[in-house]
Amino acid sequence: MLKKRRFSSACPPKTQFVASRWFFAVILFIFLTELARTVALPSHFQRDIHMSKLYSRRLASPLLLTLLLVLQAPASHADSASTTAPASVTGASEELALAARIDSEIAPLFKANEPGATVIVTQAGLTVFRKAYGMADVAKGLPMTPDTVMRIASISKQFTATGILMLADEGKLALDDDIRKFLPDYPSGGKRITIEHLLTHTSGIANFTNKPTFEAGMNTDQTVSQMIDSFKNDALQFEPGTRYAYSNSGYFLLGAIIEKVSGLSYAKFVEQRIFVPLGMLDSAYEGHERGSAMRAKGYTRSSAGSSFEPGKAVSMTLPYAAGALVSTVDDLARWDAAVSAGTLLKPSSQQKAFTAHVLADGKSVPYGYGWSVRKMRGMPMQSHGGGIPGFSTYALRLPEKQLYVAVLTNADRGLPGAEMIAVKAATIAVGNGFPE
Repeated sequence: MLKKRRFSSACPPKTQFVASRWFFAVILFIFLTELARTVALPSHFQRDIHMSKLYSRRLASPLLLTLLLVLQAPASHADSASTTAPASVTGASEELALAARIDSEIAPLFKANEPGATVIVTQAGLTVFRKAYGMADVAKGLPMTPDTVMRIASISKQFTATGILMLADEGKLALDDDIRKFLPDYPSGGKRITIEHLLTHTSGIANFTNKPTFEAGMNTDQTVSQMIDSFKNDALQFEPGTRYAYSNSGYFLLGAIIEKVSGLSYAKFVEQRIFVPLGMLDSAYEGHERGSAMRAKGYTRSSAGSSFEPGKAVSMTLPYAAGALVSTVDDLARWDAAVSAGTLLKPSSQQKAFTAHVLADGKSVPYGYGWSVRKMRGMPMQSHGGGIPGFSTYALRLPEKQLYVAVLTNADRGLPGAEMIAVKAATIAVGNGFPE
């Protein structure tokens, strides 16, 4: 067991005190000299936006670093050292223990030579867990890394909904606008379908991915207009605003509205208005990537169930604004931090996105604008899952605990569910603070 270390001196108390005064006087003189030289840097350095970084490097000379270390441990505290670890050390130890608990639950779910997952857990803006499992590319033997890029599938809907709300905040559209204001050729069967109906899956427009013919042609590139033509004449499932039925068609139309209102392609809009401002370098509409991070291959469990094979090919022009984005768990954590800080939207708009939508008869549905709105063991939760050929995803946020969890897996079948992993990680992270 380590004993508490004490400092001692052979000098009598008075001699030690005088020596200390001279020592600190010399150190103070050196500090003031160095500081004067730093302040006298050329004016063009003083104007530089990175001045604070230059100043930090200037102070980091060996002599000044020694001074700073000395000043951080005054002589008056030398003999009062405690055997209790400092708060920062204690906090780091608790974080390591938490990470170990999460890892102990997740690691056994994946095999090193099979497709895997990336997982991130943040709390109050700090990353408390970040790890990758399995293979990003089984054939090449490339292991998954935490910054591996994957399709996020329907988590994309959060970005589409936020894009619509940004345009609403700017006065360029209103959520109660009839969609024919922007898509005049869209047949509505004499019914009024609003933008809000599309956002909340209450439009009655049938989901094009459920059509019997969808899978046969899903690897064929389509223009936005061609895709809309493929489902616009299908009969409405119900009167708009009276029921909830998940519809990728509705979010496809929202992408078309974003393009019409902004004058940008959907890919450029999310890049310029969301990804670039938030520093999400590895996020993009697939096919329009800007970063160079490794992309994971997508897989599915073979029909025999004994191995994994490449996932089915799909043109990302089909999921479009409903699910064609790629990202990393790191970028998704940046996204959640911006959402939590209210960076992109007015507070009232963000609140509506997290509020369960109310139908015409007064009943509420478990969906806001781009987020599922539910409770997790009594605690408010906003979340969304996604599934697309080769990938399965889930992300959740518990605002009362400032907790965010994102899970991306590179198999659409045969791996543990992304939602199950996210809920397990969140439960461990919240711990005893979770209401029963």
